[in-house]
Amino acid sequence: MPNQTIRGNLVDAINELNKLLEICPDENQCFEIRIKIRELFQRLDRVIIATLDSSTMEFDEAIKALQALTKEAEKAKTQLDRVAEVINKAAKAVAKVEKLVKNVTGVLAIL
Repeated sequence: MPNQTIRGNLVDAINELNKLLEICPDENQCFEIRIKIRELFQRLDRVIIATLDSSTMEFDEAIKALQALTKEAEKAKTQLDRVAEVINKAAKAVAKVEKLVKNVTGVLAIL
C-alpha cells in the first residue's frame, strides 16, 4: 500500500462518520459516533507531526482498519442497523493508529 497515507484515510473515515452522524436517528449512537470522530481527530493531529514508516505491519493494519471503517460507514448510511458495527470498527481503527503514534505528543482535543 505504498500510495496510501494514514492522513488521507483518517480524513476519509472522519468525513464518512460525519455524514453518518447527520442521518443517524439514535441519540446514543450519535454520541458514540461523536466520540469516535474526536478520537480520530486526536490521532490525525499526532499523525501530522509524526514520522511514520510505511513499510511496517502496523502501518498496513492501520490503513486496512481505516479503510474498513470508511467502507462500513458508507454502508451504514443506507442501512442504519449497521451503525453499531461502524462504532466497533471506529474503535479498532483508533487502536491501530494509536500503535503508530503512541510516542508522539500532539494537541489533545478536549472530549
